Amino acid sequence: MSSTVVSNNGSTQPKGSDHSLVNNSPHNASMTNVEENVDSAKLEPCKNVAPKSPFEDRFTNLASAANGARVFFATDDWFAAAENLLQDGPPIFDVDAYCEQGKVLDGWETRRRRQAGHDWCLIQLSSRAQIEALELDTAHFTGNNTPKVSLEIIDLNAAELSNLVGKLPLAYERLLHGGVQGTGRLPGEVQQALDAVTAYGEQWRALLPVTPLNPGYEPTRMHYFQLNEPIIGNIVRLNYFPDGGVARLRCWGKSLGEVKPPTLPLYMPMKTCDQCTVVAHSTTDQPPSCLPYDFPELSSADEGGEGRSCSNKHYGEPWHLIQKHLGINMGDGWETARHPNRPSILVLKEGSTLLDIPLSDWAVLKLGKEASNGVARVIIDTKHFRGNFPESAMLEGCYDPEESNKAEWFTLIPRTRMSPDAEHVFERSKNQMENADKIITHVRVSIYPDGGISRVRIYG
Repeated sequence: MSSTVVSNNGSTQPKGSDHSLVNNSPHNASMTNVEENVDSAKLEPCKNVAPKSPFEDRFTNLASAANGARVFFATDDWFAAAENLLQDGPPIFDVDAYCEQGKVLDGWETRRRRQAGHDWCLIQLSSRAQIEALELDTAHFTGNNTPKVSLEIIDLNAAELSNLVGKLPLAYERLLHGGVQGTGRLPGEVQQALDAVTAYGEQWRALLPVTPLNPGYEPTRMHYFQLNEPIIGNIVRLNYFPDGGVARLRCWGKSLGEVKPPTLPLYMPMKTCDQCTVVAHSTTDQPPSCLPYDFPELSSADEGGEGRSCSNKHYGEPWHLIQKHLGINMGDGWETARHPNRPSILVLKEGSTLLDIPLSDWAVLKLGKEASNGVARVIIDTKHFRGNFPESAMLEGCYDPEESNKAEWFTLIPRTRMSPDAEHVFERSKNQMENADKIITHVRVSIYPDGGISRVRIYG
């Protein structure tokens, strides 16, 4: 990885690397020592105002506490807690402000290190992001700024992040209450954290190689770095070499959204059994309705099928049920409102897996062509309906070519438990239907007590 250093006066110089130092980060050979960067005649005290960033009009600061960034581990917070790095406002210096630890400074400042190693902290960005540029401000840290820093980044999924945080000493306490000034982790705790971090090995990528920092005088405080190539991640490790202070850290880039918890498999109340075959959409992109079949889909709009009346169409209409293609989303189906008079506590029918509830909604479909030899197969599809699928469904048929509305309905599929986001396949050849040999022109699907389904497919 390489980046470009943008100096205080706006000029740039390429960053190169000729050998490795801590954490295999390349040393920046093109930057001179801090002392050579500072003109002693220009040691103007820092102002309590931050200059406008060259990146703020193009990018978002993903290391902003106001946007949700937070620290969940730091080796040391003695003089000032690491959370100060993430504040949006300018670093403030009060000449008269002292505390038990000493002079109050607005940034992350560690003790003068007396143990092996170096100080570092872990920052969770406000979201998973594409980082384009970096900014460090050493304002007011004149004799106590950290001499060198490096930045690393990793892109962890939700499970990996939970695993990491669980192994860091007092990480959950810190996430709840923040860092505590005047504290630091014991050597054993630091080693425990280091083991947890280094377990991810080559997943860590260099954002900024080991780079000297200037002290926090007004002409020298700001350090800007434009990355030649953006890097994606959600956890940043800031390394001090070996100790000291930095006032602010900005990680400029573009948000890629929140890291989602791992998706758990949907609970399937109904699975493949003697009653029907259940095929979850999450297991295939070629469910039964997409595969060749011996009989046409008589209910399909392509065959002339029609969606007629229904009991409730609060979120969708019956004509969605007869579309040939798979449902596009939850809006591409028939969904009813929740019954306002549904029981406060649901119970099962005695000796049954079905709910003891009489409430239902229904929709009537007219087949494009009558099933003159009866029904060979039925598919009731709950695609996209994961939290609002019906508890159960029943299908009836009738023969009413004149549409007199006087024909008697008879059962094709008795009330059967449904599962979310799945095709429920009933076949005459497996004796999974009743009255399957009767001629029908219409079907009525009833759902208990309410909810939504994507498609009803009648083959014959």
